[in-house]
Amino acid sequence: MSSASPAEDAALLADRATALCEALRKVVPDWAAALVRRLGSGHNDASAIDAGAGRMHDYAAGPVLAQVKLLLATDIDEQWTSPLELVRQVVVPATAELRALGIPPVPRDAHSIQLHPEDIYDLTPATFAEIHPSLHEPGLAWGAAKAHMHLRRHRPSPSEASPPDPQLVVVVFAPDLGDRSRFDAYNVTHVRSAAMLVDLDDEPDLLIVDLDRASDPAAFWLENAHVVGFGSHVATDTQRVAHSVGYDAVMARSVFFRRLPELLAPVLRR
Repeated sequence: MSSASPAEDAALLADRATALCEALRKVVPDWAAALVRRLGSGHNDASAIDAGAGRMHDYAAGPVLAQVKLLLATDIDEQWTSPLELVRQVVVPATAELRALGIPPVPRDAHSIQLHPEDIYDLTPATFAEIHPSLHEPGLAWGAAKAHMHLRRHRPSPSEASPPDPQLVVVVFAPDLGDRSRFDAYNVTHVRSAAMLVDLDDEPDLLIVDLDRASDPAAFWLENAHVVGFGSHVATDTQRVAHSVGYDAVMARSVFFRRLPELLAPVLRR
């Protein structure tokens, strides 16, 4: 369980932000270029493909990663989006490059069309790992550190003037009884459905969602809460929905429960 000081937690978050930036720098430009090369591989004009891939590489290496660096250097309460959403900006110009090459759209299922109607080449990554496996761990580590900092920051200090027994509100949707029991050490409120969220006495500071058992992950997203989802690492469609509606972090089940003590250290039962 974490007994780190606020300064140590801030330093850890900064270190993980730096690690994520470095990991993205190593792979995102090549991934952006590959979006054009992969679907444009059958085009007769190799020089046009090379030129388009080069423009995508430079766009990702320059403006996109610059925005990611700025975002991760910004205070967590002022961050306007997620680093994954910024990387996804590559999809718009990559689509334009493929259109210009005359590449036909690819078949997509109804779910993908509903989520990203303009992504006619199905380029939008659901997770960092879908961009490159090396991004999985630094992405999750940064997300967990950010969530921990959010909880610690918004937990009322005992010295602050506040109502009696101030309590940070953490709400969990985890219908599986085995998973629910793993939260027993923490001060959390369990809900059995998204509809129950509207009946809570207090708005959650953190909402944790078992994505494998949420028929509609979007129904659990709350604008004023830090929202973390966990579930099977192969359930990419569900993860895509969660990221698209604004979840702050989405983790594989095993990683989530390994990081649970770090994430919920501010709400340990006393």
